[in-house]
Amino acid sequence: MEFFKKRQNASIIFIVVVILFSLIGCHISLTKACDKIEEAFFDKTQLSAEGYYTCPGDQLENCVKYANRLLSVINGADWSGDVYTALAQARQALSDALDDGDISDIYDANQELIAAVEAVEELVNAGAVLPESSDDYETILSDFYSAQSVAANSAYNDYVDQFASTTLRAFPTNILRRLAFVSAPEKFE
Repeated sequence: MEFFKKRQNASIIFIVVVILFSLIGCHISLTKACDKIEEAFFDKTQLSAEGYYTCPGDQLENCVKYANRLLSVINGADWSGDVYTALAQARQALSDALDDGDISDIYDANQELIAAVEAVEELVNAGAVLPESSDDYETILSDFYSAQSVAANSAYNDYVDQFASTTLRAFPTNILRRLAFVSAPEKFE
């Protein structure tokens, strides 16, 4: 108890406690703010002028559905073996990543799905015969690429950039966030 009776020691303890609670408060408030920004990725309140959801998460869920439809169109084609498997795996990877909610994993899985769809498209353009109507095939591709475009051009990355420039890069938050181990919200890229 003698230790606490000295004014110098009490001052040091007080300063350490103030700094510690400041960092904990900074961590809690910034983590909540970053999580709120990342929730915008799945925010179903963002509607276009035509009345459909524009959030990237919803559009990528649609891409999973279009990939399912594409799988059913190419199913049974004699050329579809490896391409079918790659498309099915990429579709499942994106579905799983959307369930997990990690935006960088979602982006990576989406890139795999795009590559798998493009591989199917290349084969069909090279003359591979589809077992079902090509009209449905064209519609699926059109819908898939439209959803991809909406996801890529959503305002989500702008929200992340704006939050980073106005909040995370401002003094003293720019220093405190590193000391409080807060990472910036992830961009969809």
